[in-house]
Amino acid sequence: MERKVTLTSTGDIALVTLENQAGANTIDRVFCHEMLGALQEIEKSPTFRVVILRAKGKIFSAGGDLAQILEGLHRADSFLESLISELHATIMAIRRLPVPVIASVQGAAAGAGFSLAMACDMVVASRAARFVAGYAKLGTSSDGGLSFHLARRLGPARALDIMLTQDSLSADEARHLGLVQSVAYPAFLEETSLAVARKLIDLPAAAVRETKSLVGMAAEDALERHLEQEKQAFLRCASTEAFAQRVARFVARSGS
Repeated sequence: MERKVTLTSTGDIALVTLENQAGANTIDRVFCHEMLGALQEIEKSPTFRVVILRAKGKIFSAGGDLAQILEGLHRADSFLESLISELHATIMAIRRLPVPVIASVQGAAAGAGFSLAMACDMVVASRAARFVAGYAKLGTSSDGGLSFHLARRLGPARALDIMLTQDSLSADEARHLGLVQSVAYPAFLEETSLAVARKLIDLPAAAVRETKSLVGMAAEDALERHLEQEKQAFLRCASTEAFAQRVARFVARSGS
């Protein structure tokens, strides 16, 4: 079986790559397991000073695997709750890494893919990138900490606007809002992401670690509590007929 997440490196930079480009780098339990394994390996290594989270293909991540989610609605084994729990464990592992994580976003980051990018410390985006909440159109609330990170960075009113009324944000719009720190032409995305990583490596390692810890200290416990609330809200929405119908229509369109 081909891996969905791989860990490689260049010097002191860990490169975590979403490999399932044929499946739009969707997030499922296999993805979460492999991502957690990569993050744990990075955390144990004394070598890595910074992480770049990137993806192959035209799409950074289309979010949750809706075909699996639709199937899971008819199962009696708490599949959906387990999937969200594993996604949230992955989000917390990113936040608790002692080194900075840079999301390098080359295409659409939708749903939980948007959440994944926002969990990173910095985002470098291609001009072709788009950030899509998408949850409300499926009849559910967010997961992966998206509501937490958007509200914390933008304030509740703007976060609500993005999550309920805007189809998507371009890379430039996301940068204007402060959700993205750097925008590059597609051909220069990798180079730009590495340049940001090297700027961090040029700083003393202890200063970077301590600064990341201080910046995140007040938020991490709040995020963990918020993720549990997000999971319960998502599960309540997922129990409605509107959610089942909308996901089924989306899956049918995608398969046609």
